Amino acid sequence: MNKTGIAILLLAGLGYGGYRWLAPHGTRADAATNAAPVEVSVATAQRRALPILLTDTGRVEAKASVAVKARQDGQVAEIDFAEGRPVHKGQLLLRFDPAQLEAQVRQGEGVVAKDEAQLTRAQADYTRNQALAEQGFISKSGLNQYEADLHSAQATLKADRASLDNLRLQLGYTRVEAPIDGVAGAVLLPVGGAAKANDTPLLVINQIKPIYVTFAVPEAQLAALKAAMAHGEVPVAATVAGHAGTLDGKLAFIDNAVDATSGAILAKALFPNTGSELTPGQYTQVAVHLGQVDDALVVPDRAVENGADGPYLFVLKPDATAEIRKVKVGVASGGYSAIVSGLAVGEQVIVAGQARLRNKAKVVVVPAPGDAHS
Repeated sequence: MNKTGIAILLLAGLGYGGYRWLAPHGTRADAATNAAPVEVSVATAQRRALPILLTDTGRVEAKASVAVKARQDGQVAEIDFAEGRPVHKGQLLLRFDPAQLEAQVRQGEGVVAKDEAQLTRAQADYTRNQALAEQGFISKSGLNQYEADLHSAQATLKADRASLDNLRLQLGYTRVEAPIDGVAGAVLLPVGGAAKANDTPLLVINQIKPIYVTFAVPEAQLAALKAAMAHGEVPVAATVAGHAGTLDGKLAFIDNAVDATSGAILAKALFPNTGSELTPGQYTQVAVHLGQVDDALVVPDRAVENGADGPYLFVLKPDATAEIRKVKVGVASGGYSAIVSGLAVGEQVIVAGQARLRNKAKVVVVPAPGDAHS
């Protein structure tokens, strides 16, 4: 074959190959033009006050938890409270068998009565002999002995009265009363059980009105939290499973050191808990109100995407196409993000369906998942 024939065959091959590549792919413009519209949902950028919230998972903690213990050795004779029910300060909880102490108190009362009689006699002897000493019938040393007997009788009565007071105090300990208002836990020592003074726990009472919610504040948020505290009371909202709405409280405590391991500092919020919605040990979501940005341009968080060049979103254009738009994002809080630049009030941003979008893609707007249909 000559050179001219070979050249003709090469040109024919290149032409066929070009046809095979262009036929199925076409151009990018042709693909964008011919692609089916992507279903998306939109939201309108609007100006509003955007609260600055610090959110975290918290743990409910009793404001006070008291392990009630026996204050004397004894045997439980009666239980007078309902487990798991509210109790009030001073309310009778348990009784110990008082028989032995009652007998000791009666014995002590007899000793004191005897001491009082001896004191009366010693006082009379001293008074009578004092008159005789003045008349010279007894010596000064003899009078001093009567005076010493009087002081001894007074001291004995004082000591025995103190012993009687102690016995009565011990008898009072046979009545175990609630030291605080709260909710009683389970009985830890049944009727007939023997208790050892200051050792045997009888029950635990948790004070739950008011109640604490403990949570961690990241070190990066500490300055903002302190700034909010400098302006006054810091509101805190809590949500718990099974309870509609939020519970309102206030920041009550912030620890004095950041945990070097976690990089966070412990904080506590105080809640009235008047309806007993919060229970010690329960997990809850907390939102600390650090302030707010007035007149912020906001869009739902789910509209904002993060790319290699920073945050961006898709804007719905009047010709039913999606335009990719780089934006600068400010505060994000409560499901909304403040857009500092790159967007105008009233523009519609795409909040669902972005995964299948590219710049200038055709779209069709459908209600967002969960929206009511007309």
